[in-house]
Amino acid sequence: MITRQVQEVSNDWLTDAWENFVFHNKIDKRIRPEIIKSWQRCKKLCVDPLTSQIAEILAKNDFNKIQKRKKHLIRIAKPYIRLLNEYVKESGFIIFLADENGTVLVLDGDPEELLKHRKINLIEGAIWTEKAAGTNAVGTSIYMGKPLQVVGREHFCAVQHGITCSGAPIYDTNGHLLGILNMSGACAQVNRHTLGMVVACAKAIQNQLKIEQTMFDLEKNNLVMNTTLESVPSAIITVDIEGTITHLNTLGAKLLDVNPKEAVGKPFHNLLPTAKDFTRLIRKGTSRGVEVFLGEGENSLRCNLLANPIQNNGRYKGSVIYLQEREKVDRLVNQITGAEAEFYFDSIVGSSKPILRAKEIAHAAAMTNSTVLLLGESGTGKELFAQAIHNASLRKGAFIAVNCSAIPRSLIESELFGYEAGSFTGANRSGRPGKFERAHEGTILLDEIGDMPLDLQAVLLRVLQERAVVRVGGYQPIPVDARVIAATNSDLHAKVEGGEFREDLFFRLNVITIHIPSLRERKDDIPILVDTFLPQINRRMGKQVSGLTPGAMRILEEYDWPGNVRELENVLERSVVIANKPVIDIQDLPANLLRTEEKDESRTVIPLHELEKKAISHALKEYDTMVEAADALGISRSTLYRKIKDYGLEIVDS
Repeated sequence: MITRQVQEVSNDWLTDAWENFVFHNKIDKRIRPEIIKSWQRCKKLCVDPLTSQIAEILAKNDFNKIQKRKKHLIRIAKPYIRLLNEYVKESGFIIFLADENGTVLVLDGDPEELLKHRKINLIEGAIWTEKAAGTNAVGTSIYMGKPLQVVGREHFCAVQHGITCSGAPIYDTNGHLLGILNMSGACAQVNRHTLGMVVACAKAIQNQLKIEQTMFDLEKNNLVMNTTLESVPSAIITVDIEGTITHLNTLGAKLLDVNPKEAVGKPFHNLLPTAKDFTRLIRKGTSRGVEVFLGEGENSLRCNLLANPIQNNGRYKGSVIYLQEREKVDRLVNQITGAEAEFYFDSIVGSSKPILRAKEIAHAAAMTNSTVLLLGESGTGKELFAQAIHNASLRKGAFIAVNCSAIPRSLIESELFGYEAGSFTGANRSGRPGKFERAHEGTILLDEIGDMPLDLQAVLLRVLQERAVVRVGGYQPIPVDARVIAATNSDLHAKVEGGEFREDLFFRLNVITIHIPSLRERKDDIPILVDTFLPQINRRMGKQVSGLTPGAMRILEEYDWPGNVRELENVLERSVVIANKPVIDIQDLPANLLRTEEKDESRTVIPLHELEKKAISHALKEYDTMVEAADALGISRSTLYRKIKDYGLEIVDS
């Protein structure tokens, strides 16, 4: 706010008022409050009102640093300072710009006046704060944060009583003080309109700074937006309310096969004719995406289109459109949903002849695109073999595993082959691809193939023959190149003979058959499997079990393992949890592993005393002393002696 009208400088009372304050500390109430307060501050700062040398002069290096730091303000202000100087030319005024600390940055004006003001150190590099120069339009405006005119004897220092000065602050867009614009001249030239001119000029500089800051922010935001759009792994196109392209990133131009500069300004449907069918969707927005085709015939590219509307106060202003190649979308979905094969042939542990033979055949199968049939009991690692075959092949697509027995009968067809929009109640509005489409250029494992319903077997046979799927509710064949691996623990020959499995499908699947051996067929691999599983289990459980006692290992090797490798891993995990020593001992194993095959086949339950006798007998063979044997069994030595006597066992010398 501009201060009130300045008092006439010819009044003798002002001289008396200044002298009374300076020499007697008396305050004349006719003095403006802002001037009185400034005088009081000057006294507290110990400013000498009678000094002939005011203002502090900075060293050249220090001043150069300040000029460099304020070069943007100086560049903006200089044209306005020159313009203001033209208005007051030959009127005895000088115009200068000071920074927020009162340092004079730029001076302009009549040469004679510049020379006069030099005598009071009003030069570039001088500091004109209240502490350095007393009450003045620069230092006092900095303190007050608003425009001020100081006339003649209103200055605290007598050396300035012959001049008048008008200063106005300049702020940045955040309200921080950047500097002061000042106009000074002989006291006789004082004019109440001078301050208004300075304020107007300071506002103009401030507005120009705001414009440049806005332009800078816009350019920065535009750069950030463009960088962001270029970083997104999708084709992005923005359109206005009329559907005209306003921007597209490099991927968008590449996907649409257009020059970005030429595409801007053209209707989106010119580049994607089918977009007309989705005008309402593009305006409304969709997060699910719809399927569109770029190009025609064999060269057409299947894409996923998503749109987000741009709104301002509820009014539609345009849309951001995302286009993604369907193949890449499927690949991303596969990564997120874990549809990636993580096992390799090196992951298949074992050196027995049966497992090595199975790996040999699987290696050979991986080099082809032939259908593979994996036969083996539950827990033998059929999916592990399927993943290893996929990873050893040249296929770069996803590995999709489907358990045919786990999907409800009513959903299995749509899960395998997908469905079109609106094909059944509760379906995704834009349809959804099936497992076969997701496995395009990859591998699909049909686990438990023997449990697939007969009617669906016919559909699967057609897919294998035609290498294309038709979604539920659709009619358009979609080509798929998916390598099929089927797996089962059933006797498919028996199912064919019983009419439960189609013979033609069996022959289609039974191209390369691999028998995955059960664990009882490869018991020599048990120690290797134990050495592999134990570190993994230790990490999961936070334990440090180093191995098994010979007795515990012998029990593992004697057991028939109906649950195969999966059961072995579960037994080891259970034993690691229970073990309270660095090694797994006999008593840490599940009781069912300690049962021996009875000669009397009718007896299915082994009495506890027989299990105890067998455990003690094992301990006596495994340990050299009675102390060790008793510790392993978890009983006292005296109890062990008594039980040895009861069971008629041989006593180990201690």
